[in-house]
Amino acid sequence: MESPIVQASGSGNNIIDVYPDRVELRSGWQGQNRETIDHRDVSSVEVKGLVNCLLTLKTNKGRLVRLENLALGEARKIKASIELQKSRAAQQS
Repeated sequence: MESPIVQASGSGNNIIDVYPDRVELRSGWQGQNRETIDHRDVSSVEVKGLVNCLLTLKTNKGRLVRLENLALGEARKIKASIELQKSRAAQQS
């Protein structure tokens, strides 16, 4: 099992993992609900707030994923790593 590049957790047992080829969203008490989003499917990533940040992920299919109560440093690392992996995925196509 590969380890994520960056990992962060928000409120409500929500965890986001960024891998070289995908973003994985886990929720639920023991992370039993798992959703995978390819970097090419992510259209934008936004960070709002300074203390309890809101990270918003928009997909090309119109899905909106919101992770609340992230630390500012974690939210910025997630955003930067997703954007970096998106640019790498675009260069490979």
